This record gives sequence, C-alpha cells and structure tokens, in this order.
Amino acid sequence: MTTHRTPIEKDGASRGDRGWTRRRAIVAGAWSVPVIAAAVALPRASASVAITVDLLGAVDDAQTYPFSAAGDTAPLIFQVAGSGPIPADATAELVNAGGIASWDESVLLQGALASASIDTDGTLILPIVALAAGTFPVVVHVGPVSRTFVITLVPA
Repeated sequence: MTTHRTPIEKDGASRGDRGWTRRRAIVAGAWSVPVIAAAVALPRASASVAITVDLLGAVDDAQTYPFSAAGDTAPLIFQVAGSGPIPADATAELVNAGGIASWDESVLLQGALASASIDTDGTLILPIVALAAGTFPVVVHVGPVSRTFVITLVPA
C-alpha cells in the first residue's frame, strides 16, 4: 500500500494549507474572467432598447405631400416606439433637398440638423416648407437608431 505524504511545515500545517499560491491565483483569475465579462455585458444588453421610427401614412417608407404654392407647410409626423424608455429628443436632416424643401421656421436647428422633442405618446412632428416639386430623403435619428424616409412634394 502506498501512502501519499505531504511535507509538513514547522507549525504542523501542510504546504497545501498555506493560503494563496501563484497557481491558486492563476486558477482563480482564469475562472473569474468569464464571470466578470458576463457581469459587464448583461447591463449593457438590457440597457439597449429596440427603437422603431415610422412615418405616419408612409408606404414602404415613402410619403407624398401635395402643396398648393411654394411656401406651404407640410408636417412630417413620425411615430417612435420602443420596448422600454425611448429618448426624449430626436434629430433629422433633409438630404439633397435644396430648392425643394426646407425646415419650417418653428423647427429648432442645430447646424443642418432639425431637433425636436418626442411627445410622451411617441409622436414626433417636424414641419417642412415646400419650395418646389421634387423628391428627397429625410434621415431621422432617435438615440442609436437612424431611419431614412423618402418624401415627394407634388403640386396640388
């Protein structure tokens, strides 16, 4: 019969009972890395909310607005929804709309971006001024989400 002997220190404790060794620290570190990574990733995953932005009345993200004369105002009405809290504000930009449309003077501008508050029911209203017939994209930014819609202005 073979017995395994562990060296005994002067105080009667075996070397395995001495507390932290380099090997134990490495093993503990290796096991804690996945736990720490999961703890960091879970709040970030739960904080990301699926946000949707839709242009009311649009078909395939496109909307046509008739206007009687240059200078008429047309409200772009968007519905913002999410599986959790949604941001209170949004921005939007008219892309290549020069000579076709501009933001209404009631819209707060931050450079070329229009900025507006989203109502508590998720409604976002951004009025534009029709200058001439034509088609252009509008890009709406709500939190991390950006959606592009195609607007066509036609004479009434």
